[in-house]
Amino acid sequence: MSSLHPKSRAYLSNLGRVIAGHQRGSSCSKQATTRKSRQVHYLNFCQAASITDPCLAHAPIETRNYVLACFVVHLLQGNTINSSFIKSATIVGYVGAVNALHAQRDLPKPTTACGAADLVQPLLTSLRSYESVPNRREMIYDNMFQLMLKTSRLSSPDSLDTTILDWIILGRVTGARKSEWCQDSQTVKLTSPNIFNVPQQPLAFILRDFTFMDHHHRLIQPTSPAAFESAASVTIEWRFQKNNDNGEKIPFARDSKHPSICPVLAALRICLRAAQLNLPADAPLAIYCPSSSTTSTFEYITSAQVTAYLRRTAQAAFGLKPTDPMLKKWSCHSIRVTAANLLHRAKMSDSYIQKRLRWKSTAFLDY
Repeated sequence: MSSLHPKSRAYLSNLGRVIAGHQRGSSCSKQATTRKSRQVHYLNFCQAASITDPCLAHAPIETRNYVLACFVVHLLQGNTINSSFIKSATIVGYVGAVNALHAQRDLPKPTTACGAADLVQPLLTSLRSYESVPNRREMIYDNMFQLMLKTSRLSSPDSLDTTILDWIILGRVTGARKSEWCQDSQTVKLTSPNIFNVPQQPLAFILRDFTFMDHHHRLIQPTSPAAFESAASVTIEWRFQKNNDNGEKIPFARDSKHPSICPVLAALRICLRAAQLNLPADAPLAIYCPSSSTTSTFEYITSAQVTAYLRRTAQAAFGLKPTDPMLKKWSCHSIRVTAANLLHRAKMSDSYIQKRLRWKSTAFLDY
């Protein structure tokens, strides 16, 4: 700045130092900005929890560690800056940003000062273990499910997306395997031929597998629209199962407080749709009405269609690119994974989850 008058240079020197400082900071601005954004996200989390001091300077270190662990769970549920799915390495970055907040105030880091009582590290360890499971399937996360419910209002009641959503609502509590409800193609999958000449049957649910009762335990005809007012429960029979516990019956109660996600109402819509589309009584229930079809009134829902629907929803919910390999982690099995996670959230025991969702092994623990 030699072209400036010495008096001008002297006058502007203090302001120039501010500019120089800004330029120095901008050389590593991306990393610093990311950390600051994560710190602001933590501050917003604390504000929502009515925590006035996010570092809890006067609280025991165990309390600070607990709050940070809750923040990690908050992130795991998809509540990130961009409401997107993130991996363990990114969550470690969030934790580091919170630790830096404490360090700025000369407070011990909540993750290192707790020792064996640390609640954060076990969560991160479990997440890394979860990510390392081969061929792992993701659950249907809450924001995905809410997006499904929102977009279904714009679709016809017998469209592919709406009918798949009904089976997802039901599957969130039943944990149905894909062979128990949908098809691989428009050719119905039947039981294997046997030496006793027993007629082959569809593996998937048919109308008689669903029994509806009212509050007085009286049978209800599910093909009547009036059933939506009086149905209190549905008992589902698994005629054929992978675990060979064929004929098992499990009841499910109506969720009157949350009708949009009630499994009984979803089951009623499935049965009523079958009647309206003239589905034969011994044919699989998972059908929809294709808008482009001119040869039939219905088609069977296939596992490929379910997988495409889940991946399309995940892409929209998490802002993923169509080519993101993460999308491959959603498939028909995601419905069963979701059922296990919801029961775990409800603090049900492992033995209860195993029995309720009809697992012979403890494979569900991987999810």
